[in-house]
Amino acid sequence: MSLVDRFRQPEYTGENRCVPCTAVNIAIAAGTSALVAVASTVLGAGIFTLSLGTIYLRGYLVPGTPALTKRYFPDRVLRWFDKDSATPMADEAVEIDPERVLLDADAVEPCREGTDLCLTADFQQAWRERIHTTRAHDLSEHHLADALNVSTTDDQIAVDQHDEAFVAHTDDAVVGQWSSRAAVIADVAAATELSERLPDWQNLAPAETARVLMSLRIFIERCPDCDGPVRVEEEVVESCCRSYDVIASACQECDARLFEMEWDETAVDDASQRPDRSAQATV
Repeated sequence: MSLVDRFRQPEYTGENRCVPCTAVNIAIAAGTSALVAVASTVLGAGIFTLSLGTIYLRGYLVPGTPALTKRYFPDRVLRWFDKDSATPMADEAVEIDPERVLLDADAVEPCREGTDLCLTADFQQAWRERIHTTRAHDLSEHHLADALNVSTTDDQIAVDQHDEAFVAHTDDAVVGQWSSRAAVIADVAAATELSERLPDWQNLAPAETARVLMSLRIFIERCPDCDGPVRVEEEVVESCCRSYDVIASACQECDARLFEMEWDETAVDDASQRPDRSAQATV
């Protein structure tokens, strides 16, 4: 192993590089070098060159920078640099009320307690049957495109597959994300059933369709892929730039992730039993 390889920190460089950390450290290096350059231009230039090399190989110049940026930078700023949020979800453009759509489709109804919604027995059975049919096929981006009412030749939106994960996106925003085959199965099966229950289903925009399907997926209690039990729990997600709480739903047997919703602390009291179905989500 070369000296450079020993000095390099892969966890903070390359794809793992924290952009705000790098920016802050370059600014510190530039400021320090400028002060030294007042006394010696050569020394100032040397310090700046050495600092850039250190930042390039290690990810930062000042020890503890990743932790400091997570702690002191405003979350709204860190979101700009977060790789997981580099392409924003098209939430601002989605005005549909998923709850109203699902009620109109007789997919959900008020629970006995009257404080929440539950799947209707009829829809739950129909959805489960379609899930069993859907998972017998090798799913591709074409199946999700159909579920979102999108033509795969459409220049405005594309559906890409990365291993088991799928991303539907325009040039400017992500319309929907699915992190597992189980999530894809659930949405393709649900879209097929909803299209027969709602005459206007085909008129929904892809982002609206994805929002309705995601909202419905919150109700799943058995994994669409392996039939294992599904558990919803709170987790802390670490990215290169920040840490944040999410509500996540995953199968306990095959570890398939069904949805992930960034936790809204203002809604904790109202969503203590089940995540708020109108919340923003990345799935």
